Amino acid sequence: MYLLNYKLQSHRFSIQTGNRKLADLCSQLYPNSRFIHNSRNGHADIIYSLKMKTDSVTGTIYEIYIDGRKKYRTNSKSELFSHLEWIVTCNTLSHLQEFFQIHAGAVVKGRKVILLPANHGSGKTTLTLSLTMNNYRCLSDDIVLIDPKSLMVIPFPRSFLIKEGAIKKLAGSNLIDKRNGYYCRSDNILYFNPDIKNKLSTEKMKPYAIVELKHNRRFKNELRPISKSQMCIKLLRQSFNVHNYKRKAVTILTGLVRNCKCYSLKTNNVDDAVRLISQI
Repeated sequence: MYLLNYKLQSHRFSIQTGNRKLADLCSQLYPNSRFIHNSRNGHADIIYSLKMKTDSVTGTIYEIYIDGRKKYRTNSKSELFSHLEWIVTCNTLSHLQEFFQIHAGAVVKGRKVILLPANHGSGKTTLTLSLTMNNYRCLSDDIVLIDPKSLMVIPFPRSFLIKEGAIKKLAGSNLIDKRNGYYCRSDNILYFNPDIKNKLSTEKMKPYAIVELKHNRRFKNELRPISKSQMCIKLLRQSFNVHNYKRKAVTILTGLVRNCKCYSLKTNNVDDAVRLISQI
């Protein structure tokens, strides 16, 4: 049995499987959060088990168990890992309620931390990858944790999950080197670790700028300042656990944006988005 232990802030979880190939792929989900378990580390909050069964009728079947209970079943390895990554992320966030959680990417260059809040499908991962290839370090491509007391940004390190439609495009534009990625099945899903060339910072830092990202092929490329009150409203809409903080959420976000430069970025291509952000 292969056992992999992870720790993301205060949340500990383990993934176990009897299959070596599945274990190798599991090791790439959160490669920078692996740790060696011992009695002083305490027990895992959640244990995920991956099982693989093969017979002449159903072929190969993959199953996900959480603390011994079966939660998911599929015959696709790529679907297995896509679902596992989603389950692990959701459970991790549910265990990290001591942080205010924002749907955003985050990068840092020098001491300048830039948050990139955006809706799903707005190009956060592509833009974050592009920025890491332009001397930025990645703190997160999708989830930002905020310490509600210090208003510091907490890194959320994980591999980027890149799906089939974007793999060839990103590889062709030299945003990713497929040799440094980890495939689930053929070219369906690629896990790419941004820490390969850009060491992730584990240090807490206050944000320097917040840039709301909007991507559409019909947009004209534009980076324009917006008011801090506008940005507070936009961040409220992008908050995962705002219901837990209620009125305090406004206080947290007001404090967060108080000393930040606030912008709205409309873009139709990633190269111009990188150029505009680099001017901040």
